[in-house]
Amino acid sequence: MTDDLKYSLGAVLSALFAAAGLILTEIAVRSLSVSVVEIAVGSNYVAGTMLLGWSAMRGGHRWTGWGRADWFRLVAGSVATFAAGFLLLYASIGLVGTSKTSLLGRLETIFIVLLAVAFLKERWTPRHWLASMTALAGAVIVNFDPTAWSLDFGWGEGMAVTSALFFAAGIITLKSVLNRHSGPLVTGYGLMIGAVVLTPFLPALQGTATDVSTPIVVLALLCSRGILLGLSWVTYNVAMQHIGASRSSVLFLSIGFLSILLQVTLDALAPGLGLQLPAHLDMAIVGGAVICAGMYFVSTAPDPVPEENHDDPSRS
Repeated sequence: MTDDLKYSLGAVLSALFAAAGLILTEIAVRSLSVSVVEIAVGSNYVAGTMLLGWSAMRGGHRWTGWGRADWFRLVAGSVATFAAGFLLLYASIGLVGTSKTSLLGRLETIFIVLLAVAFLKERWTPRHWLASMTALAGAVIVNFDPTAWSLDFGWGEGMAVTSALFFAAGIITLKSVLNRHSGPLVTGYGLMIGAVVLTPFLPALQGTATDVSTPIVVLALLCSRGILLGLSWVTYNVAMQHIGASRSSVLFLSIGFLSILLQVTLDALAPGLGLQLPAHLDMAIVGGAVICAGMYFVSTAPDPVPEENHDDPSRS
């Protein structure tokens, strides 16, 4: 197996971890009446603690001596990705629903491509553009719900697009930090920063349900969700360091297809979990096939030119 294929599969594995985490989130919300904000904050703390502990046990990582520029990028990228992006995403879901928010959220890929070319100096060939457009079209088909389609563009739609921009900006900002520091360490810091920033908003955004009668099950679910979140970000960051931010983001679009596969499988094995299957499963399957076509295009495209490291990590 070539390194290129290995890290491309790493980006897909990241999508699989993320899809499994979304399934756990849906089970918690629909079956256990746990707030999505509580899940997000709790899993951030669990994932951040796990990754920081892992970095400490491995040793050889610099916990001090970072330059001011790296700390600034870490905080800015973490707030954008793990705090502002999450808050805008949840607010959009509350206003226009999950289907439209998810559909508009696929614009994140386009934002990442544009930002990577503009700021990371990645070479983006016509084949990469074809792969991006193909995979994005597949993601639209997977998430498209004709009953929810509307040409109206209000606050909810604006928040969905803005959240996609924040996610893309955060990923691009963290890319340069990951070029100089350990992926688990940077991701752990980022998750904890995002959790700390989101925590004050819990009283206003948490759910009102009080019928959770199995706290041990909920705690186990939150821990599992946090572990999956940590694994997803680590594998994504490792892949991004080797194959580029824009290419990794295109491969990560497979999360839509993988989520459907997991939903269908789990619903067949345990229909009592209350999972909400796609309203138009045939369109979802077609969209998954289109995403696979985009993944093929991007996996056979030339490697992007890596970002030059102009910053001295020891400079403060």
